[in-house]
Amino acid sequence: MAQDDLFSEHQRYSQRLSEVEERRAKSAQPDQPQERIGHKNRGIKVYRYLTNGERVLKLILLFGGVLLLMLYVISPLSKIDRVTVKGNHDLSATAVEQATRVQPGRYIWGVMLSQRSASRQANRRNPQVATVSYHLRGPRAVQIVVRENPVVGTVEIGQRDYNVLANGQLKAAKGDQSKIQYQAFDHHRQQLKTTAMQLGQLKPVVRNGISTVCYRPQKNAPNRLVIYMRDGNTVYANLNTVGKKLAYYPAIAATMKEPGVVDLQVGAFSYSYKSREQ
Repeated sequence: MAQDDLFSEHQRYSQRLSEVEERRAKSAQPDQPQERIGHKNRGIKVYRYLTNGERVLKLILLFGGVLLLMLYVISPLSKIDRVTVKGNHDLSATAVEQATRVQPGRYIWGVMLSQRSASRQANRRNPQVATVSYHLRGPRAVQIVVRENPVVGTVEIGQRDYNVLANGQLKAAKGDQSKIQYQAFDHHRQQLKTTAMQLGQLKPVVRNGISTVCYRPQKNAPNRLVIYMRDGNTVYANLNTVGKKLAYYPAIAATMKEPGVVDLQVGAFSYSYKSREQ
């Protein structure tokens, strides 16, 4: 019996010894895990190399773009070599260029950056310019789109003749007798402005038929206008409503068999000069 116990103990000892040697053998062979860690380290290095290269490339492109932009801004390539004007009728293209100061040789970027204040500055230099806007029509070409304040007549103030614009502003006249003549407005600038703005609403075909506009207030009609038409008719109107009512003048005049008066002060009716004399 004692001999059997001794054999069993020896067998257990041999088994434990085998397990220890097996674990030692496994710990002495770290080849596969080491290869995986090495692979991982190499992947991290490649990733870092690529991301660093990408950052460098982005910086090169950014600074390169800024450098090219700076070179363009100061180079002759950013200067205007062609200017066109659109929307002008009474004003010449040269007059619009002078009012806006957009001319060949000026830097394009300077013109485009001044868009907001362009209309205000142009109107200050030439009241006949209402609004302007700029549009690129090529690498070095700019188009000026202008909206005018039409000239609706002339007025003599202080022995000087002025063009009356559709917004009520005045501009020194050049003696154009084809424009409307305004009379008796010397000391009535607000009435003149209101009248001009009213007539500025008319279609050119109607406005061009007016020869003279006189301010003739009466006690019961403080805003009375007497308008002499080029076709020989006389129109009585209110300066606050003349733009709206005079638009119907062509239709009224077409029904008149001979020259006479068209009264637009209250309502609208007409009669000949002969009937008034009778």
